[in-house]
Amino acid sequence: MTRARILILEEDRQLVDELRDDLDLVGFETEVALSSQVAFTILEERKMDLAIVGASTQAVDTLRKLHQQFSKLPIIFLTEQKSKRYQSSLLKEGASAVLGMPLDKNQVIAKIEQIIEKPVVQPPKKRRKKPSKEVSKKKKKRKSTYSAS
Repeated sequence: MTRARILILEEDRQLVDELRDDLDLVGFETEVALSSQVAFTILEERKMDLAIVGASTQAVDTLRKLHQQFSKLPIIFLTEQKSKRYQSSLLKEGASAVLGMPLDKNQVIAKIEQIIEKPVVQPPKKRRKKPSKEVSKKKKKRKSTYSAS
């Protein structure tokens, strides 16, 4: 049984093959796109549960466009840059998570499971506030002044 469908957008064939093999072994179905054009075509034709986007020269623009066009699609961004500021900017551009290179297979799988399989949190029900004693005293005074006339 397939656990989830994952799109891998990366130009490096060796990294793609390693990711694909690791994800297939634990039950994920993968699709590979070596360019952003192919990735957008795949996403328009098939439902994917998550995308993994590798760092390349156009990666941040691709991330931004993916997030704009497929806003509900979780995206894991792979980068060699260790800068917290850069990683923070990727999160602001739409990445659900940022993983550093070299990749740790177990970390990638754990992050995918965390993103895909986390339960949807229901917002708490709003409770009606009881009026404070001061408010109820003011209402009583108003009622008494109106009833006197």
